[in-house]
Amino acid sequence: MLRALSILLIIFSLISFYFSYADTKNKKEAAQTKTNESEQELKQTPEVGEIVLIEINGTINPATLDYIRAGFEEAEKESASALIILLDTPGGLLTSTKEIVKLLLNSPIPSVVYVSPSGASATSAGVFITLAANVAAMAPGTSIGAAAPVSLSPGGRQPDKKDQDPVKKLTEKNDKESETVDNTKSNQDVMSEKIENYASSFIESIAEHRGRNVEWAIDAVRESDSITATEALELKVIDLISPSLSDLKFQIDGMKVKVPQGEITLQTKNAQIVRVEMSIKQKLIDILSTPDIAFLLLSLGSLGLLLEFYNPGLIFPGAAGVVCLMLGFVSFQILPFNYAGVVLLVLALALFITEVYVTSFGLLTAGGAISFALGALLLFDTPDSDIRVGYGVVIASTAAIALFFGYVLFYLIKAQNLRPQVGMESITGEVGDAVSDISESGKVYVMGEYWDAVSDEFIKEGDKIKVVESQKGFKLKVEKVIN
Repeated sequence: MLRALSILLIIFSLISFYFSYADTKNKKEAAQTKTNESEQELKQTPEVGEIVLIEINGTINPATLDYIRAGFEEAEKESASALIILLDTPGGLLTSTKEIVKLLLNSPIPSVVYVSPSGASATSAGVFITLAANVAAMAPGTSIGAAAPVSLSPGGRQPDKKDQDPVKKLTEKNDKESETVDNTKSNQDVMSEKIENYASSFIESIAEHRGRNVEWAIDAVRESDSITATEALELKVIDLISPSLSDLKFQIDGMKVKVPQGEITLQTKNAQIVRVEMSIKQKLIDILSTPDIAFLLLSLGSLGLLLEFYNPGLIFPGAAGVVCLMLGFVSFQILPFNYAGVVLLVLALALFITEVYVTSFGLLTAGGAISFALGALLLFDTPDSDIRVGYGVVIASTAAIALFFGYVLFYLIKAQNLRPQVGMESITGEVGDAVSDISESGKVYVMGEYWDAVSDEFIKEGDKIKVVESQKGFKLKVEKVIN
């Protein structure tokens, strides 16, 4: 009996354990299912992060490249929804532009280039950057285009811009007759053509990758075509027009963009904008990368050293000149320069210095001023950039240098015409008194001293005399002064 009861209890325990285990298992499966559903919902609802904003207002240079790279690094660090680049640029260095385009095409963070505010433009290098972004936007009253490589040298040829509607231009382009080109080309023409072909293929690949208007992109390089924001939207060069950053956030919210890891949907409607400023180092490099600043530093440095050379011991002009030259050389490490421009500037400096030692009555100074101006214009005229020294800076610098050396030349000529102030020659022309009768010889009193004197005429004692010349043996030749 007890054995039967024990068996029943064991069976009952096993049955109870089975049902308890099954119930626990079902609860765990239900909980796991609920957890999976929650995780799936979280995956389907993207997390809204912040938006990193950087602002580019100036030329495209190594500082700009470093600034954009820092912006992407900050965006990745904060898991930002997007990086917005506020753009207003006249162009810049081709090398920096290529690196920026690489960043835009390969970054896991979606990029938005916003040409703003009204009146801003994305010119030359700015066109490449705008087309390379995941989202291209412009504010009303802005423009984009003119991406043709610029050359100031005589061989550089710029195509004339056609005065016609850009939309009609694209539709009528195939109906145009091709223009004949001269078969005889200079080396500069060949180089310009190579640069233009490279820029054309580069921008074509960018437009194809981002699904933008390839035909207009090529025209922007080959024909220097430039269009407004409205025309750009109509030609599908950009994605949208937005009057403000807040409106831009709403417009790009929900847009699908392609990044290296796949297609993602932008969630920017409620995102907070975080502005990233340039570092002190980036700001310094940006300033030194300005052609006008680089040229002025070089000019002021040379002028300071010349002042120290003409007036040894002043110290300040020499020290300031060395500092300016060092900063100018730093700029030359950043900016591509033309050796022809450097040679012309050195020639100008040589002509200015030669004027001090050779009396040319201003001819060498004029030649130096012309060489200086031409050197300034050609200094940064290279195929790798579309930047140059401003005409106002060239004119002002040339005028300042020419006036300085004109001032030096004036006083040099004036000094040559002055009579000697020391030695026997300095007494010529002085007036004194005869202290004895002078026929062939006698005594005179001139400049507080008694002198032996000779004369071609008879002079009485007490008469006023004038020194005609000084002779050997400390003798003076004099003549009578007639009142």
